[in-house]
Amino acid sequence: MKRINLIVFYLSMIQVAFSQPLSKQIFLTPGGNDSESYLSFTFNGMWNMDSSPRAIHYEGNHQRTYSGWIDNYGDIHVACYDHKTGDIQSKTLHDSLQINDRYAPALTFDKHGRLIVFFSQPGGTAISMIRANSHEEISEWSDLKVIRVPGDKMDSADQKKDHYISIIPVMLPQENGRIYVFISGTIGKSGYSYSDDDGETWSGFQWFFDYGGKSENWKTDLKLHSNGKDKVHLLFTHESPNNKGRNFMNYLYYQGGHFFTIHGQQVKKLPINPDKLDIVYDAIKNNEIAVEGCDIAQDDHGSPVIAYMNFPNDSTHVYSYARWNGKIWAKSNLLITQGFLPPVDEGSFHPCKYYSGGISIDHESPNTVYFSVKRDSIFEIDKWSTPDLGASWEIAKITNGSTKDNIRPCPVLNAKDGNPLQVLWMQNTNYGGSKGKQEPENLPDNFKDRFHSSIKMNLVSPLVKSTLKKGSVASIMRRVADWQLANPIYDLKNIDWHYGTFYVGLRALYEVNHDDKYKDELINIGQSKRWHTMDEYLHADQLLIIDSWAWLYQLDKSPIRIDHAKKVVDYNLEVASQEKTDVRFDKNRDRFKWWSWCDALFMAPPSFAHMWKVTGEIKYLEYLDAQWWKTSDYLYSKDDSLYYRDDRYFEERSANNRKIFWARGNGWVVAGLARVLSLMPGDYRNRKAFEQQYREMAEKLIRLQGDDGLWRVSLLDPEYLNIGESSSSALITYALAWGINNGLLGKKYQVNVEKAWSALCRNVNQNGRLGYVQQVAGSPYPFFEYQWHVYASGAFLLAGKEMITLENE
Repeated sequence: MKRINLIVFYLSMIQVAFSQPLSKQIFLTPGGNDSESYLSFTFNGMWNMDSSPRAIHYEGNHQRTYSGWIDNYGDIHVACYDHKTGDIQSKTLHDSLQINDRYAPALTFDKHGRLIVFFSQPGGTAISMIRANSHEEISEWSDLKVIRVPGDKMDSADQKKDHYISIIPVMLPQENGRIYVFISGTIGKSGYSYSDDDGETWSGFQWFFDYGGKSENWKTDLKLHSNGKDKVHLLFTHESPNNKGRNFMNYLYYQGGHFFTIHGQQVKKLPINPDKLDIVYDAIKNNEIAVEGCDIAQDDHGSPVIAYMNFPNDSTHVYSYARWNGKIWAKSNLLITQGFLPPVDEGSFHPCKYYSGGISIDHESPNTVYFSVKRDSIFEIDKWSTPDLGASWEIAKITNGSTKDNIRPCPVLNAKDGNPLQVLWMQNTNYGGSKGKQEPENLPDNFKDRFHSSIKMNLVSPLVKSTLKKGSVASIMRRVADWQLANPIYDLKNIDWHYGTFYVGLRALYEVNHDDKYKDELINIGQSKRWHTMDEYLHADQLLIIDSWAWLYQLDKSPIRIDHAKKVVDYNLEVASQEKTDVRFDKNRDRFKWWSWCDALFMAPPSFAHMWKVTGEIKYLEYLDAQWWKTSDYLYSKDDSLYYRDDRYFEERSANNRKIFWARGNGWVVAGLARVLSLMPGDYRNRKAFEQQYREMAEKLIRLQGDDGLWRVSLLDPEYLNIGESSSSALITYALAWGINNGLLGKKYQVNVEKAWSALCRNVNQNGRLGYVQQVAGSPYPFFEYQWHVYASGAFLLAGKEMITLENE
């Protein structure tokens, strides 16, 4: 790779005094991509730097990378990325644990190639373990097993503290597949337990250290590396706020049933006082306020390599690297970085002032480290490699020019040279709720008050080469969904019609790829809202979410998911039985009691149809039937086979003296027809009327399709704004594809649908953002490439599912 200038620098732009020089640094050809251009493992996941491994590559029958995380609802997830197909599958293993990145899972494989997942229970008194049932698969799992961690019984006040355990599992093949679980944390103890029967039973815990006093006065952090055969390297960081602020690091290694010091002396008995072991680094003796061990690996000679952070003062974080050369720890100071996480206003108290972006060693190539480096106010991911044991470093930017922080890099264990997926990291969208633990039942029910991050892979999103093959359609659907989920709109209620439309599309994606995390996101939203709607029970926009609650009810028949929804739809029926329907919009104070605007035919009727499907009560189907035709009789132009948006547009004309038929409004209606018909039984007495209106509208919309495949915002006046609009086009494409798939439209129209879908895909950028979306409106008006919205993404996902059906039949 071409090198630019050799730069030796001491970061003088950072106005701090740091006495020790930094290693020489060689910048490679400038590069790196905006972090949003990289593929996501998940749109909602977090971890800390303690429990590990967090990502493992495993090759058997497949070539897959596995990872795990906790989401911002407290759910534990595991997932795998298939290197041949590019497919990602995930599984939700535990629901509603405490929302804290310290409870993120750690992974290992047993000797049979079955994935085992460990995570800590709140309070630091137990470890949960769950094992996959099959070799390399994650779809089916054993029952959850609890490994108790002995210790002094804590009273209820202490239980409320943020006690935690960090977990590092290791399987040693040369010990007949024995599985070790090493732990450390705020409980004041670090130790290990082991299992010789693939995790069925566990030994008692052996503790490493005796601090000569109350162990709860100490916090111990452990980083670990196994050679994958018979040896384990351990790096301990000890911290005692109540013991003169002591803070230092020790090292041990394990082999052949015994523990040894760095000089090869056997530790004859555990626990041991850490002062009797060699000190790797002591913060106080180096006139610093803190040190933290970050990672440990093994070089080609079997010697340890470590990464750590030292803190000359509260605001200065120094990334450092050291190798054992047989005599001493040869240390290199790599980088001074200012800035900690989460960000706070200048002068404000920071609860986690030693939280940096993070440094990790590539365990397969310990000459390589990954950093989270603050550049231009944003944390970015860099890869540093040393050709000379740490004296100098070649720097390659992985992310650059990002708009979101990228932190806590996680090299993939067992990812050898040539594996394209080498590192994962967290891309942070929002730091809300990150200053402490949160119980799921007390979690804010809006997006803006929650911590939110994605897990990114160092795989740049590929360009879509074919928009019609099943794999390509599924891939671009996932990309659009992941981008949208990672970029919530904080000013919106997350169960209003905007998001309600997106959730209908998200269900379509789940039905395509069966990836658990998408379904789990919907369940979490339902739980956070207690399966309620918003408060205006008659407003069609607020009824849309009922359709998703009913869909989720079908998965496990949990009554709580539709109990409130049933009361709401019954109330609509009650009002209609007592009052005369009035679908006038203009100058009607009760306009939102009824379906007085055409968009309402997408929002409300499918919810009533779905409630009929899950309850069997025909009254819901009859209600939507009656109300649909009252709106249709008022707003549908039989001469034009199109709907006016509402009665304000009956006489209004465009600048070119054309009738105003809004594209998205008619998209709502024709998509609403498709959704109602997909739920309505084939023998329902009035189904043919719905089918007839669907055909009339579909055939008219096909005639109005633009040469580029998309529809213009003013359907009868394309010259008003002769640019294809994405939200209306996605709704129409969905409806037309559905019609062909279900025999209501002829195959001759397939070419029109394919042209529309291909054009929509061209409006999706590399990050997954669907652009050219008219914002919230009730009539035609301008829009731009950079504009997007959740309802457009939802409509795109609906269309994508139907395209897969269309192209594979």
